[in-house]
Amino acid sequence: MWCGVLRRLGYFIHTTASGKMLVKLTVPRPPRIGSRVFDRNGKYVGRVVDVIGPIRSPYVLVKPARKEAVLEPYDILFLR
Repeated sequence: MWCGVLRRLGYFIHTTASGKMLVKLTVPRPPRIGSRVFDRNGKYVGRVVDVIGPIRSPYVLVKPARKEAVLEPYDILFLR
């Protein structure tokens, strides 16, 4: 049984041509590279591999745990 506190990261935008997930941050500070990302059910989605974009409006690239991402645009993602 999974038990833990989830902190909001941002929302999923789309999958890039290289297969990574683009996430728009909704928190003031970007996460560390390597941070684990989860969906709203606490299911592991992938790891943060890069922070891109302007300082005031950053995005995060997440390497998915599976090849087939089952996320819809604007699904909220979390950190533990």
